[in-house]
Amino acid sequence: DKNIQQIKTENITTHNLLLDVCLAAKFEGQSITGYHPQYEVQYPSSGSTMCTML
Repeated sequence: DKNIQQIKTENITTHNLLLDVCLAAKFEGQSITGYHPQYEVQYPSSGSTMCTML
């Protein structure tokens, strides 16, 4: 829940930043999985991947 523009660079370590990015990706992925069936109904046989749906 941190805005990257407001994070002080002296408080960032490589490991912490990598962890934050990985956790954000994990939770973002979990949050969009429920939209996949809705997208498929709206655009049947589109062949789109989850990345396209984003």
